[in-house]
Amino acid sequence: MEKLRLSVYFVIGIIVILIVFTLLKSWFVYDRGIELAKHPSNSIQTVYVEPDDDLVEHSSVVWGKFLYYPLGLNRDRENFGPRKTLNHAQNLVFVDLQTGRNRKVFNKSVYIWDYFYGAEPEKLSSDSETGEVSDDVFSGLKTGKKFVIVGMPEDTNKDGYLNQKDSKKVFVYDPNSDELLPILPKKFYLEKILPDTPENKLVMIVKREEESSPNKKKPNLPTLYIYDTLQKRGQMIERP
Repeated sequence: MEKLRLSVYFVIGIIVILIVFTLLKSWFVYDRGIELAKHPSNSIQTVYVEPDDDLVEHSSVVWGKFLYYPLGLNRDRENFGPRKTLNHAQNLVFVDLQTGRNRKVFNKSVYIWDYFYGAEPEKLSSDSETGEVSDDVFSGLKTGKKFVIVGMPEDTNKDGYLNQKDSKKVFVYDPNSDELLPILPKKFYLEKILPDTPENKLVMIVKREEESSPNKKKPNLPTLYIYDTLQKRGQMIERP
């Protein structure tokens, strides 16, 4: 009887430890995010946190040419859009397997909310037959050999951290040219990315930053923004 009681206490203790660990991870990764530190020069820099070995755990090869892996990845598997997952990270590293050149996408740590790329039509059909589709593939996108990165590069709520409470910006990264383009207009932030769009088109619902003006008569409503990944230009669709 005593052994049974001790076993029950042991199991309860393990459950409590797991719950505490989950809550702490949620706070550190999602709510707290990346801490910003002010230096004597009044410049703001991100505080570097030593990541796990993401090269071993999370590296992948894409398009038969590039190996890439995130820094500080925390994958959130929930009911988020068509992929049912979010990739939270601090940066992305790309290695050209033909030349050996490697580089980070961002020149400093940011809070990446998610990153993904569109599947090539022939690869998508073959993957659907085998049931193996990468967590990083957004099957409803046809944006060519480019990565789409949703992140929070600015502390928009001024709480000293880059995290999910800040407004989302969208970037398109071309590993062939090492070109990173912020694609949303100034003062506009992402609300939602729509799947099943035309070729080379990234269709988003965006919203303008709220203004604290006393003369403001109506709230900013979300609107549609279409970005052409081939022409590298966007079009705002005004609401009727």
